[in-house]
Amino acid sequence: ADEQWADFVYWVTMATIYAEENGITQNTSNKMPLVNLFGTGLERLLRDAILAVGNYDEMYRRVFGQNATREGLNMLNASPFGPQHYPYLY
Repeated sequence: ADEQWADFVYWVTMATIYAEENGITQNTSNKMPLVNLFGTGLERLLRDAILAVGNYDEMYRRVFGQNATREGLNMLNASPFGPQHYPYLY
């Protein structure tokens, strides 16, 4: 059960990064792919996660403010830290 929970948390975290990289926001969460990671009953998992909390940037700005500067490890696809790598969504 702990491994399945860890997998769940991992995929939701990667979904927030994937969504930001692909310009998907809370308002366009339906553009997230349907997946069969945890069975057919949860194929909307990634869409629902983005619908609930938004992409990485939306969460970052909600916590730190709209004018917060993103730098260092908080930048996606920025040298020398990026790009972010996430597994293929199937």
